Amino acid sequence: MSEREIPADVLLRAINASGDVVLVYRVDPDGKMRLTYMNDAYARQTGYTREEALGRELDAFRLAMPDDEGMRAIRTAFATGQAGAGELISYRKDGSTFWNEITVQPIVENGRVTHWVTIERDISSEVERTSALAEEHDRLLALVRAARRLFTVFDARELVARVKEVVRDLIGAEVHVLAANPAGASVEVEDLGTEVTFSAVGDDRIARAIGGKGRIVDEVGRRAIVYAGQYGDSRYVLDASVGGARRLRNTDLFVLDLIAEYFAVAARNVALYHELDERRSAVMELNQTKSDLIAMLAHDFRGPLTSVVGFAELIAEVGELNEEQLEFLESIKRSALQLSELASDTLTLSRLERNEVGLQFADVDVAELVRGIAEQYADRREVDVTVAADAHVTGDEERLRQVFSNLIDNAIKYSPGKSSPSVEIVGAPDAVVVSVRDKGIGIPTAELSTIFDRFSRATNARKLGISGTGFGLFLTKQLVQLHGGTIAVESREGEGSKFVVTLPRRVVRAAAPRTIVIFDENRDGSFLAHGLREGGYRVRTAAAVDEVLAIADSESLDAVIVNVEEATLASDQAARLRAFSRERSIPIIAIGGESSPRLGAIAAVPKPVLAGDLLAILERIRPLALHLAR
Repeated sequence: MSEREIPADVLLRAINASGDVVLVYRVDPDGKMRLTYMNDAYARQTGYTREEALGRELDAFRLAMPDDEGMRAIRTAFATGQAGAGELISYRKDGSTFWNEITVQPIVENGRVTHWVTIERDISSEVERTSALAEEHDRLLALVRAARRLFTVFDARELVARVKEVVRDLIGAEVHVLAANPAGASVEVEDLGTEVTFSAVGDDRIARAIGGKGRIVDEVGRRAIVYAGQYGDSRYVLDASVGGARRLRNTDLFVLDLIAEYFAVAARNVALYHELDERRSAVMELNQTKSDLIAMLAHDFRGPLTSVVGFAELIAEVGELNEEQLEFLESIKRSALQLSELASDTLTLSRLERNEVGLQFADVDVAELVRGIAEQYADRREVDVTVAADAHVTGDEERLRQVFSNLIDNAIKYSPGKSSPSVEIVGAPDAVVVSVRDKGIGIPTAELSTIFDRFSRATNARKLGISGTGFGLFLTKQLVQLHGGTIAVESREGEGSKFVVTLPRRVVRAAAPRTIVIFDENRDGSFLAHGLREGGYRVRTAAAVDEVLAIADSESLDAVIVNVEEATLASDQAARLRAFSRERSIPIIAIGGESSPRLGAIAAVPKPVLAGDLLAILERIRPLALHLAR
């Protein structure tokens, strides 16, 4: 025997000493496999003695094993005569199971598999560690989802319901949210911030949890009280318990502590959200009041100004006036007309802010319209009007009059000298282009990009003391866009300006959502109303279902936004809304709820809601094309 050869008995002792199971199966002529060798590790792993195992067929050990992926891999190896490996569940003699890693290797003689050698290893501990890691991974993911579920709640009542669901889902415990005082007296609540009356008797465990701002577990480990922060003037604890013989594990308590912290943060978020919402609503209401006041004053100014102009014209007819008196009267009339135009522009601006400017479409001869405006300004400055080709468009004559009156008035106002503005009207196949040019003070280059902004005025105009409100060009641009047109400016400071208005020959109004009703019992949807108006929608508000239906009877609606928690909406009210939506084909969008058959909403937007979220949904319903009246 050479030095490199190992005696057979030494090799067998080495195999027996191995921690891995080594088995040898003989393949009988009929294809059955019988165990002919096993090392000591097999007895330790399965409980079978050599007398019990040797000579038995393989099927006696593996027939009842599940047909999982690992078992299929081993069977495939046996069937094909090729080496293979797999992880599968094996059985011990007593019927218990364990995870087994098996490698099979064929022994071939004269082209036939005569034996199979299998090496097996108990990997149960490794599988358990992997399973534990997977379980912890799943728990962490569940905690992340729980945090998201709590942090996205901005309603105090919903937060209480949500934390109960989270605790039940994560640790299988029932939890009560208690408002408590430092003495340990408590009251279960379904809402945060509500007034509660505490009993004179307190719970020592609750008092200790509040005092230490931590967790107290009872003696048997089935109930835990965890401090969960403060909301308003009240302190809150989570009272969690499990039934039966089960005890709260350390991991359960760890999760409960985290949920209590999440709850405290979420409660703070709810408080901040409501404070912000109240302030935001107050600002929006103040802005609404301002708009209403401006609209009222602008409307009421027009009546007295009409009287001033009318009586100024009549004075000359009731008595003879000298030339100076006639000049004074003409100045009064001119100033009154300017004030009247300013009041009209102000009223139009206020209505534009609410998207309530309606256009009365008819055939308009832009050339005739501009010539008439030029004649009105003839006493101030001659305006040269040239026309090339037909200049008829479909539009609202009064709104277009505002557009070109503003542009011509500006051309005169910002030309302090005697230079005359000029208007060039060119008819193209699909549009009419109107260019208003002056040789006045011009606009600084840096300010051209903002000249059409609300209340924007050029700095050189302010330095020269030229009067103006700063919303004339803003209003002009809005009215041009309402007609589906565009307006552009070219200007150099000290050389003059040219404003170019392009109006389509015919305005094609695409079907589009236009009028929206916000149903809110507290009428606190002012922010949403403002955002939707900014997005180009008319907005009406209603505090009851009856109001929604009344508005629908008087106006054509495109959608109803329900800013009422569905759980608080009476069944008959929800049914009426659902029937209304179905019968009139008017979609309902729910705020803070879920799209459900009960309400019939086609979409739901979670709180806190942004106007952009609603605009995106409305755009999906039907794209908003032009801001035109129905």
